[in-house]
Amino acid sequence: MTITLPPERELVDKEERIARILADDRARRRQAASRRWIAPLAASAAAATVIGLSLGYGDAGDGPSPVPPVPDAAATPAPDGPPDVDLWLRSLGPARAAALANRCMAQIGRDVTIEPAEVLSAQVLRAATGRGTVTVVVADDATTGVRVGCEAAGFGAGSADVLSGGVMGGPGTKSTENRTDATHPAIPTDGPGGYSRDRVHVTSSATYQVDDRVARVRVRYVVDDVPGPWYVARADSGWVHPAAMVTTAQLEGAHRLVLETQVLDADGRLLDAPGDQLGGGGISPSPGKTRREDRAADLCWLATAEPGPSTCVP
Repeated sequence: MTITLPPERELVDKEERIARILADDRARRRQAASRRWIAPLAASAAAATVIGLSLGYGDAGDGPSPVPPVPDAAATPAPDGPPDVDLWLRSLGPARAAALANRCMAQIGRDVTIEPAEVLSAQVLRAATGRGTVTVVVADDATTGVRVGCEAAGFGAGSADVLSGGVMGGPGTKSTENRTDATHPAIPTDGPGGYSRDRVHVTSSATYQVDDRVARVRVRYVVDDVPGPWYVARADSGWVHPAAMVTTAQLEGAHRLVLETQVLDADGRLLDAPGDQLGGGGISPSPGKTRREDRAADLCWLATAEPGPSTCVP
């Protein structure tokens, strides 16, 4: 028996159909990648809720300093992205802040004594990892003329485990004094912060000095073009300490890692993003409304952290 096949039919919309199929496939891949942020974020939020409820204000008369109200951190959320993580818990009273700063200075062997009136900013934040809290203090010592910074776990001079402390500027230091201006509402400092990596988390934090235009600074990691949650830090007396986190599990198989920073005013409008500190003084021009920092070095570190051969080139 002879089977006669019908003549081959040409699809006039062939290219359109192919483009639609490819677009649907890319959308499915983006949706699957975005799920990497859901579980870690939920765990962090749960831990942060417990932490926030358990905090007390300490001794009477040494409660939180008043801070101007700031609109909800989610005032300008990314469409269809994970919800923002608000790091702010409260400000710390000047007496406890000064005591904590003095512990920091004693630990690094600096002959500096901070009085409560010399505290510029003291704030208690949720740790970006969702475990515990971080207290950041910035103060000026009138006797020596130096500015000091202190970052500690928990809060209060009697219970905090000091993480880091140092001199941010003044006589005998290499730090240069920079000032905010029309295109630099937030400037980087030599205050508490830096990059941290372990087998579970990759984190970044910084201390910015800001002017009156700034209400908050937010940072997030973007893995293979898929953004994670914004971690939002409020301005307190002219200082902001933002921090962001991504888990090493979320970085498995990743090829690109970027850290983004944005500065917002009280109405949620984007201001000029921070530039870089320049050797010898000054700040580089603002990169625009979003600062994007290539953190491929963190992926490289993860590739070489385990024993065995690696093609990663630092």
